[in-house]
Amino acid sequence: MTQRQLAKKCGLSAGYVALLETGISEPPPLKTCRRLARALGVNWEEVRQRSFAARLKTWLKREGFSGIPETELLDLVRRIEGASR
Repeated sequence: MTQRQLAKKCGLSAGYVALLETGISEPPPLKTCRRLARALGVNWEEVRQRSFAARLKTWLKREGFSGIPETELLDLVRRIEGASR
């Protein structure tokens, strides 16, 4: 699927999809993640967790912490979610 096709399917601009794919833009809001997951036919729960991890990574980087592997961030997200239930 092209960026343009995905954008049309999600009601987004092709330029925004390109920015998301290259990691230039901020992580998308959950509403956009849900649209992308549906359009791509992927597991919503995994997309939601990865979005949370990406937002956490962005915040940690702003606070001076960088270089945390994605696997550790995803584990942290799962622990945070488990503690909040």
